[in-house]
Amino acid sequence: MPLRTLFQLCQLILTIITYSVMGITFWLFDPQRTFRLFYKHGFRFAQTALRIAGITLCVEGLEHLARGENYVFVANHASLFDIPAIWVAVGEVTRIRIIYKRELQHIPLFGWVLRCSPFIPIERQNPRDSMASITKAIEAVQSGSSAIVFAEGTRSRNGKLGEFKRGAFMLASRSRKPLVPVTIIGSNSIMRPGSFRLYPGTIRVVIGVPIPPPEITNNGVEKAAEKRLMEQLHDAIEAELPAELRGG
Repeated sequence: MPLRTLFQLCQLILTIITYSVMGITFWLFDPQRTFRLFYKHGFRFAQTALRIAGITLCVEGLEHLARGENYVFVANHASLFDIPAIWVAVGEVTRIRIIYKRELQHIPLFGWVLRCSPFIPIERQNPRDSMASITKAIEAVQSGSSAIVFAEGTRSRNGKLGEFKRGAFMLASRSRKPLVPVTIIGSNSIMRPGSFRLYPGTIRVVIGVPIPPPEITNNGVEKAAEKRLMEQLHDAIEAELPAELRGG
């Protein structure tokens, strides 16, 4: 492993430890659960992580978002750096809540701060728990937060856009908030699958035009309308990817 990468990883680990301790401390002294300090310093953590990794962030399409509005951001997922990238991209416009895999809570210290965060865990192998997480996310969006959903359910191993899971669209249709397609480009080249080596580079975050949620009929949201919405978002995200990363 190159000395530069080793130094960067040490910096990242130290940064994660520092901000994790801070996050747990903020939770202990925030009985009202406003999470004000968590968001303030979490945003700084995301900026710091990108800087240490040598990542230049390029954000396009911020003009599509209205400050103070709540959205359901639907994004592709190819790297651990997708989360800090999208947080920095939209964090000054809207307060976000990320839906993450519950097993991340088992990571020492980092998992503990996730438990103390306003982010929402989901257990994909347990349908009942998964629905409870979606219900919690709906309540969060309706009460003043935006949600970030990685619609493929897991990271892409080759950077190509995979099939979407249904959860993001259930969340959008029931929260009655606009869906925003977000294409993250270049993150798969920063840290490649199966390797800890870091390759400095540029991540582009392309924010699309918000799409209204599907109409609700007497029988709820029609499956056909939900399917069309999934296809529309999938196409919007994929259209921004380089040609070699389309058609995963």
